[in-house]
Amino acid sequence: MWLTLIWDTKELEEYRRLRRIINFHRLTRRMGTKGRTKEKITYNSIRLAMEELSVNVGKMYKKGLDVSPEDRGRMLFELLGVKFDRSEAESVYEEAGRTLSDSGYYTRYPKLNPEVKPTLKALKKEFPAMKIGLISNAARSAKTYRRMFRSYGISSYFDHLTISCEIGYLKPRKEIFESALKSLNVSPEETLHVGDLFEADVQGAASVGMHSLLYTGLWHKYSEYMNPGERIPKDFKTKNNVTAREISRMNEVVEIAKKI
Repeated sequence: MWLTLIWDTKELEEYRRLRRIINFHRLTRRMGTKGRTKEKITYNSIRLAMEELSVNVGKMYKKGLDVSPEDRGRMLFELLGVKFDRSEAESVYEEAGRTLSDSGYYTRYPKLNPEVKPTLKALKKEFPAMKIGLISNAARSAKTYRRMFRSYGISSYFDHLTISCEIGYLKPRKEIFESALKSLNVSPEETLHVGDLFEADVQGAASVGMHSLLYTGLWHKYSEYMNPGERIPKDFKTKNNVTAREISRMNEVVEIAKKI
């Protein structure tokens, strides 16, 4: 999704980080005495808990695993020392998950790649029956991202969104690609995956037999504070004649899809 369909700015990332803290603080205040804790929950205590949560989730990332928004909410309350009765815990964690997922994602969305909409339109025109899905390593729910796509005017092009936090696995794990294939009811050899990362997108897709393209057209957007992605090594080989190549313009997807 990022550096393929959309890109962010440091300012927007910071805005959403602050919105998560503020909204979660409001959530804890609204709950009043429902949760049991020895200390008063402050804005700063939530900020520190979120930083610790990020470290804990990062350890799972290294194993190729991800955590749902609801579980992130549960983990945050645990870090804050807040306990709930079993009868109410599930609904509380669901609300916490929605808060974490939606915070900062109602109006100030990432920037849409201007190449995306024309390419999606061209694909549907060339292949009316084509199914288009999204596979993304992301911490928010598919519902949140679907709302974002509607604001861009591209939601109708996507048949299904496969998000790592809902599947429990990150790219390049096979499980997330297999989940997307199952959701779309397609076979790997008739599927073309487009992404900006070699390991996650090209190696991951190739590992299950999907064709793949490494899109480099937005790498420059993060060049000031982030290293560009890894290009496809010259000695990288795929099995069963699976396509794996680089593109710098999104509209190249249409011509490559025709050849496949």
